[in-house]
Amino acid sequence: MSDQLEQSEEILLESTKDYFNYLKTIVDSLESDVLKSEKGNKAAGVRLRKSLRVIKGHVGDFVKFTLAK
Repeated sequence: MSDQLEQSEEILLESTKDYFNYLKTIVDSLESDVLKSEKGNKAAGVRLRKSLRVIKGHVGDFVKFTLAK
């Protein structure tokens, strides 16, 4: 998951809709780790928390983008 997030930084996001769809895709990709974490898989929980930290950064970028418009 984190490899996918790092590679996706090259995507050009030009509108708020682009940012929203990008974030939605990232959140949707976390579903398998959420389900595994609920079953007690500790590694999935670690991956999930790491991915959430990455998403937090992207959300901050989205906020800055919307303020700049």
